[in-house]
Amino acid sequence: SSAAVCGPPLLSAVRATRSALPRHVAAARLARRAMGDGDEVTLPTAFQLVLEDFEDPKFKAVEEEFANIHIPDFAVANTDGSQPLEWTTLFKKYKTLYEDQMATTLSRAGVDFTAFMEYCRQMVEAYGGQPGYEHVDVMWAKLTESEDYDKFLHKMFAVVRENWVPEEDAAALQQAAPSVQVHTVNVTVPDGVGPGMAMSVQYLGLEHQVVVPEGVGPGSLIQVSLQVPA
Repeated sequence: SSAAVCGPPLLSAVRATRSALPRHVAAARLARRAMGDGDEVTLPTAFQLVLEDFEDPKFKAVEEEFANIHIPDFAVANTDGSQPLEWTTLFKKYKTLYEDQMATTLSRAGVDFTAFMEYCRQMVEAYGGQPGYEHVDVMWAKLTESEDYDKFLHKMFAVVRENWVPEEDAAALQQAAPSVQVHTVNVTVPDGVGPGMAMSVQYLGLEHQVVVPEGVGPGSLIQVSLQVPA
C-alpha cells in the first residue's frame, strides 16, 4: 500500500541512500545485525540489502554455474539473423535467479515486495537522470540488470569467449594475435547460396562474411573458422 512506501519522506530516503552508497555493504551488514534484534528494516536499507545479496559469493557462484552449463547453447552460429528460441527460455531462467534472490532477501528482512518495488519506482521517477542524483540511476541499473535481454546475451557471449580453448591449428594464430580468437563452428548453408558465394554468419553478437567452398550447396552443414575479439 502507499502507506508502506511513505515512512520517511522520499527525498530524505534518497539522500540517506546516496550518503550510504559508498559503504552500502557495511551498512547492509549492520542492518542484518539490527534485524536480529527485531528492528524494522527501512526501504532504503532493504535496497542496500538486495544489492549486497546480488554480490554475495554464494549467489555469484550459482550465476556462474548457470552460465558455464549453458556455454554450448550460446556458442552457435546462424545465417538468417534469428536467435534460437532456447535463448529466450534461458533468459527467463536467468531472471528467475535474480527474482528469487531478491524475494528471499526481502522476506528475510520482513519487507513487502510490492512496497519495495513501489519505493524504487517513486525514487527513479522523482530523481532518476537528475544532476546530483546519478547514484539513483546506478543503483536502479544494478537492480534491473537481469531484466535486460541484450545485457544477458552480452554476458553469455563473454562467458563463451572466456572459456574458449583454441584448436591446435589455431594455437599459432592465438600466440601471434592474443587479442583475437578463432572459433570453429558449424553452419548450415542457406537457400539461394552456392559455391563461391558469400553468406552472412552471426556469431557471439558479431556478423561475419564467409565464402561457401566448392562442392557445397544449400542445406549442407559446413565448418567455418570465425575470428572474434578475445
